[in-house]
Amino acid sequence: MTAQEALRLTSVLEQELDKRQKDITLWNNFYKGEHNLGFASDRFRQAFGGMFENFADNWCEVVCDAPAERLTPVGFRFGTGDDKDPPAADKEAQRIWQASSMDAWSRVAHTEASVKSRSFILVWAADPDADEVEPEITVEDATQCIVVYEPGSRRRRKAALKRFAGDDGYEYATLYLPDELWKFRRATGGSGLVLPPSLNLFQWQPRGDRPEQQRIPNPLGRVPIVELRNRPRLTDDPTPEHKQVIPIQGALNKLIADMLTASEAGAFPARWGTGIDLPKDPITGQEIDDPELWRLAVNKMLRASNPAARFGNFEAADLSNFVAGITLLTEHVSALSRTPPTYFMGKVQNVSADGLTVADSALASKCRDKTLFLGEDWEEVVRLAFLVKGDEQRGNNPLAETIWRDVEYRTEAQHIDAVLKKKTLGVPWRQLMEDAGYTPTQIDRMERMLEEDANRAARSLAFPMPGEDPGAPQDQQGDPQVLA
Repeated sequence: MTAQEALRLTSVLEQELDKRQKDITLWNNFYKGEHNLGFASDRFRQAFGGMFENFADNWCEVVCDAPAERLTPVGFRFGTGDDKDPPAADKEAQRIWQASSMDAWSRVAHTEASVKSRSFILVWAADPDADEVEPEITVEDATQCIVVYEPGSRRRRKAALKRFAGDDGYEYATLYLPDELWKFRRATGGSGLVLPPSLNLFQWQPRGDRPEQQRIPNPLGRVPIVELRNRPRLTDDPTPEHKQVIPIQGALNKLIADMLTASEAGAFPARWGTGIDLPKDPITGQEIDDPELWRLAVNKMLRASNPAARFGNFEAADLSNFVAGITLLTEHVSALSRTPPTYFMGKVQNVSADGLTVADSALASKCRDKTLFLGEDWEEVVRLAFLVKGDEQRGNNPLAETIWRDVEYRTEAQHIDAVLKKKTLGVPWRQLMEDAGYTPTQIDRMERMLEEDANRAARSLAFPMPGEDPGAPQDQQGDPQVLA
């Protein structure tokens, strides 16, 4: 591809990326709680707009975080196609994953996809000039990246673009192709950058002075950016987790604002009085209607000289209707997003363990569906990482598998009880440990500890201490039991 062709493709991808910015900004603002009173009337805005400018009862953050916090990759397997050799968790894949801190940043990638409908993973060499090249995996933002696919395919990536602003008055772009990378930059006029009028630097220009800095060969043979899509569809674009509850969130904000307004105006009982003789000015003889006379306090009382005077209270405004409406809309948010009601309650009372499990089942089912699609994306990421290292076998292995932590929340007693029941069915020990929630690294460590315990017990039987009976039964600590 020539430089002009690369520039044209960069412009096309940039236009598509710009089209997404408005929606992404809206979705991100609702996640952060920066809402507007979408259902407020003009009169309400004129009267109370400033009062509720920064108010939001934000449930969008809960809806997005609930599935993201349960999606935790803990390892990867690479199959061999031989049933006699079942694959174990790949230790080198785990090392690469840990070296890029992806045990933490994968959570950020899932959260970003939940909020913005997409997130992106870039895989490249940490230091291409090093003697032993090591891969680096980074999470990229949906406002900066875009991936396009081959016609008729949803998996084969044709090209990708990453665009970002520097702090030197320039904006940078990198075009990723299966066989090469093109790097460009353009001036933005920021950071006090002064440019001669004759220079047309506000258009994309090749980055660097030498051709080898502007065009870089891609040894991977694939576009090194992977797109994580939230709720993928066949023909429609992916959507954020909270898109369908955004209108309800606006209605919730309006109802709560109305309730606060009503509480300010009528939540306290107003008092009235009739037949009261007002005091008169001794000079003018006019009645004095001083509001301070009617401001009641603990050390004040009302009195009237007219025997026909009467006092009373107006009923305070009933706010229960607002509470009922807010509760109804919150239940709709829970049902539409399949988020358990326990996420919307300050406290849980009189709910059995079975009831909590049933309430949690919808979210658990949704998260299991997500692991199917996200697992494929993470497997591609790890394959790219091995291609960076020059490992063609694992880099092109189609039998990769992502190992996920259990997406269900269960008590420790429930979890261990389920594992023990699986043991009675003959499930192997290592699989039981995975089901119990241990990571591959922890399982390897436990296996070594079991081997050390077995070797220690064998040595104790072969070389007993003086006065010890090697045939005596052993307790759990390996010491001879005292026989009566």
